[in-house]
Amino acid sequence: MDKKLRKALQDAYRVPPPAGKAAFLKRRRRRELGRWELAAVQAGYIRWWVWGASLGLFVVILWGTAQAVDGGLWCAAALTPFLALLAVAEQNRSRLYHMDELELACRMSRQSVFLARLVALGVFHLALLAGLTPALAVWGAVGAAWAGVCLLTPYLLTAALGMELTRRMRGREGLLACGCAAALVSGLGLWACQHPALHSLPLWCAALAGAFAAAALEVKLNLKGTEELQWN
Repeated sequence: MDKKLRKALQDAYRVPPPAGKAAFLKRRRRRELGRWELAAVQAGYIRWWVWGASLGLFVVILWGTAQAVDGGLWCAAALTPFLALLAVAEQNRSRLYHMDELELACRMSRQSVFLARLVALGVFHLALLAGLTPALAVWGAVGAAWAGVCLLTPYLLTAALGMELTRRMRGREGLLACGCAAALVSGLGLWACQHPALHSLPLWCAALAGAFAAAALEVKLNLKGTEELQWN
């Protein structure tokens, strides 16, 4: 195209500078959500049956502990991995339905959404486990610290294994592998019940520390592997 013609077209269709742009943007500025507000918003997107299944499992554990003459603590510890399974399955719902790209296009970063859902379900499940701890301490004639360690260790271990498996395997295969991991941790808890030599609080505290470190590492790796769209 001729330079004179190009310049004439640019002059003819020149866009005028926006008037009052700064004032308009100040009036229409979006309110940013805080961390806890975002967690509350994301809690509303978690499916209702996940909350219901968590409460149902809590009731089953509480009932089983009350009915068990001996070994109620170990039965409760063997069921807590399935609480973690619910959390991991809900956390990876977008991958299961191949909605990753849609989440990438949202205003909120996927890292923020991931952490918000993790906080919402994690706080809820920790509250349920905290409610179980005094009951187990009374009915099982054990200390509150011992009961808390026995409940948290399989939960965190299952969460760490589930995040690792779903990070490496996508779709239903990852969820199936996560379910197998929960069943394995549950079986290990029942196996430990039959071996009094393993009923040592320092040993379980070390296992709890290892499970917590593994879960924290998996959260970090999941956040690192989450890709975001770059907007100019």
